Amino acid sequence: MGFRLINEGAECFSVPEKIVDEYLRFASGDQIKVLLAALRSPSCDEENISKITKLGADEVAECLKFWELMGVIGRDDSASGPPAEVKETPIKYVPGQKRAQEETKPAAVLPDMSEYTRPSPEEIAARLEESAEIRGLFRELQIKLGRTIGYDGQCTFLRLCDNYGLPAEVIYMLVDYCANNGKSGYSYIEKAGRSWAEQEIDTVEKAGEKISRLDKVNAFWSRFSVEQGLKNAKPTASQAKFIETWLGEYGMSFDMICRAYEQTVEKTGKIEFRYMDKILANWHSSGYKDISDVERAEKARREASAKPAGGASYDLDKFKKDSMKKTPKYERPGKK
Repeated sequence: MGFRLINEGAECFSVPEKIVDEYLRFASGDQIKVLLAALRSPSCDEENISKITKLGADEVAECLKFWELMGVIGRDDSASGPPAEVKETPIKYVPGQKRAQEETKPAAVLPDMSEYTRPSPEEIAARLEESAEIRGLFRELQIKLGRTIGYDGQCTFLRLCDNYGLPAEVIYMLVDYCANNGKSGYSYIEKAGRSWAEQEIDTVEKAGEKISRLDKVNAFWSRFSVEQGLKNAKPTASQAKFIETWLGEYGMSFDMICRAYEQTVEKTGKIEFRYMDKILANWHSSGYKDISDVERAEKARREASAKPAGGASYDLDKFKKDSMKKTPKYERPGKK
C-alpha cells in the first residue's frame, strides 16, 4: 500500500532524497524538525527556527551543527561581508604517522591503536583549533554519548580520523551504531573503526550499507539464539563476521544456517562457526538456494550410500518369493 498527499494542490518544498535514504535512521526527532524548518525557509535564522519548532536556541544551534557536520546544509554568510582570514596552524605529528588527507586509502591491515603514539594534549588542542570539522565531531559525539569526551576519547576519535582515514560523518555513524547497541566504550569503538577502515568504509553510503548488514546480523541472532537455546545476547565479533558472510555473500536462508548448525553440533558436539562456515561455503559453491536443495542433496547421498560397492543391488523380497515357489532337491555329489 502506498501513500499520497491528501491536499495535492498544497505548496511543497524540496527535501533531498539522501535525508531519508541515509540519515533518517539515526537522526533524532529534534534534528529532523530543525532540518525541515530550515529547508522550508532557507533565509530563516536560528531564532525563527526556534519559534517554529518550539525548541530552545541552544538546541536549534546544536541540531544545525549536526547537519553541517553531515554535509547536508551550509551557512550563507554573503550578507555579512567576506569571511575573516583563517590561518591554519600546521600540526607536527610523530614521524611515520600520516594525516588522513595525505593517504589515498587505508592499508589492507591497520595497526592496533596501541601501536600509535598518542598525541599530547597540546597537539589535540592545536588539531581542534585547526579543524572546524573535528570540533563539530567532538561536540556531536559528546551529545550522542551523553558525556564529556576526555583525553582517552579524544585520542581515539582523532586517531580514527587522522590515522585510520575515516571521515567525521562516518565516525559519527559508527559511534551512533555502537552506542545504540550498548557498546559505547572507546576500546570497542576503536576496534570497530579499524575494521571499517580496513574494509574501506569511508563514505556515508558505505557506512549505511554496513549498518544495514549489521542490523540483519543482529536480527538473525535474536531469533537464532532463542531457537537454539544460546545464552549470549549478542554474537561475538568473530561470529558476527561469519553471519554477515552467510547472509550477504552466500545468501543463505535462516533454515539453511540452522541445518548447518545442527550438522556441526552432531559432528563436533559444540558450536563451531568455522565448521559451519565450511558446510555453508560448500552449499554456496554447489549452488544451493534454499533448504529444499539441501534436502534433495542429502537424500541423494543417502540413497547412494545404501547401494553396495560395485553397483550391485539385491531385491530381498523377490528372493524370498522365488524361494517359496519350489522345494530344493538334494542330490549326493557324484550320484546320477
